[in-house]
Amino acid sequence: MAVRIDRVEKEFILSSAADSKTEARLRTAGKSMKCRLSAISGAGVGFTTPGAALFFAPRELVSVCFDFRGQAVVFEAPVLKSVSGTVELGFPAAMYRSLSRRWPRVSAPKDLTVEFLLPDRQLTLDCPESQTWFDVDLPELREGLDSRSLVALVDSFKAKASEIASEGRVTMYKGRGPADIAESMAARFGRALYVPSTLEALPLVDPYPSGRIITREMAEDYEGPSATAQGSRLSAYLRGRAAAGLNSGLWCPVVYYRYAIGLVFMANGPERRRALDFRAVDLAWEFSRILAWFLKRHEYFAHSSVGAPPRRGNIIDASPAGLLAAVPSDGPKIEQGSVLQQRIVLKDKSIVCSGRVARRYEEGGMNFCGIAFMDLSTRDMATLSRHLYGDDEEFPASGQAAGGA
Repeated sequence: MAVRIDRVEKEFILSSAADSKTEARLRTAGKSMKCRLSAISGAGVGFTTPGAALFFAPRELVSVCFDFRGQAVVFEAPVLKSVSGTVELGFPAAMYRSLSRRWPRVSAPKDLTVEFLLPDRQLTLDCPESQTWFDVDLPELREGLDSRSLVALVDSFKAKASEIASEGRVTMYKGRGPADIAESMAARFGRALYVPSTLEALPLVDPYPSGRIITREMAEDYEGPSATAQGSRLSAYLRGRAAAGLNSGLWCPVVYYRYAIGLVFMANGPERRRALDFRAVDLAWEFSRILAWFLKRHEYFAHSSVGAPPRRGNIIDASPAGLLAAVPSDGPKIEQGSVLQQRIVLKDKSIVCSGRVARRYEEGGMNFCGIAFMDLSTRDMATLSRHLYGDDEEFPASGQAAGGA
């Protein structure tokens, strides 16, 4: 794990490294070279380089890595001056040590792109599409559900649900679609509509790091300006359900890649006047994921037709261990933790490997995914390293580099 170094220690480390002429490596897109720290000042950090050193462009952002007392130390800084034998960088705003990743990320060369080879790109279903893309795999089992067979799974869900709710059932959308705004909203977002009380507003925040529930802001965005002029359709729907005796409800979609193929519903009615808690969210969520996995295993959607081509992403930065890519927001958001295949396209070849989505966020109308490579061969890793850092980069003869996105 990376540990940020405070300013006082940062200055001590840089001064000590400069006094001892510590060897370092400078890296930027397509360039890499060895050098030695030579001096520091309030304005920047100086390095001596070989006589035939590469030249860096003014203001170009450079990644620096060096060893200090047995620990890797890295920082990024812009180029202030680059002449034969000397490179001066700005004083680093942040510096880190004990990094888990072996390779620093650098800005991607312009001829480097990535294509996500989503397994459902040849699948077209008559079901609502979700904004979120889910990998269909067996999740980590935590709720005590029986995954030995489909029948055992459904029976165990009903038994678990009866302990915390007055109603628990699943509905499949094969041949039909969402029946009301609550189901439509859950299907659209690929998240659970969790209503602790039908007479109160939705939760303000989602406590799950990867995102599981629809927040009040998301619901308002879904309904748009018409909710202000005509009144919220969801609020009116929930008031009607409350009048019919519903105290608390949960609508959790069953998502199969980019499609919402069904719904898990849990509720407390007149016979159980208590709010559903997050145990209901956890149970319904895990059940929906295992159910999707069973349906994939039993080829429930074996009939496929020609669908969308691979989704292309713009690589923001990369290393031989992973990359950060930007994907247009008009497609599904790939869920954190998903494993997918990708094709990394270089100038003269392409590399296909698997990667895990280590992080995901949205900014400026784009979806950003940090991908950690899982099965990149040593040969392909060396090829990617040379493309990112240049021919001067040293690469181990065997073994995998640790790290992630």
